[in-house]
Amino acid sequence: MSLLKNWKLILASLTLAMFTACAGSSGGSEEGAAGEGGAAAAQPQKEKIDENKLKKTEQEAMALTDENHQLRKEIFEAKNKLGIPVDRPAAE
Repeated sequence: MSLLKNWKLILASLTLAMFTACAGSSGGSEEGAAGEGGAAAAQPQKEKIDENKLKKTEQEAMALTDENHQLRKEIFEAKNKLGIPVDRPAAE
């Protein structure tokens, strides 16, 4: 086998070895990147969540759940009117 004929295989092997070495290194930790101004500095800060925002999100989720239930009910009724068999989810 000639090295020139198998350049893709060699390139893939070297790339895999490099990624494996980088994944195992300790230099990629968040503490090291934060001190150097690396990737950790580019991450957005966590948003503070207060009780009102949590309640609002819960209400939105409940409204969407109710809407989903209503749409599923309408689909079920339409399938029954058209005579389409209704698939029931198996109880696990």
